[in-house]
Amino acid sequence: MPSIRQLFRQSKIFRSLLIIVIIKFAIFYLFLKAFLYPRYLKPKWDSEEQRIEAITNDLTKNQKE
Repeated sequence: MPSIRQLFRQSKIFRSLLIIVIIKFAIFYLFLKAFLYPRYLKPKWDSEEQRIEAITNDLTKNQKE
């Protein structure tokens, strides 16, 4: 009697879905790295406190502004 793990390894649908999920995670990671992270990682602040304050303000500001 094959185990569940062996059934998943032999399944073509499982492999296809796993490849799709991995590709989606890679695309999402690249999007975050390219468009969102540089704003917070570039050294444009004079001190660590200024960086923390700017990020906190960005995350907590009112959505109506």
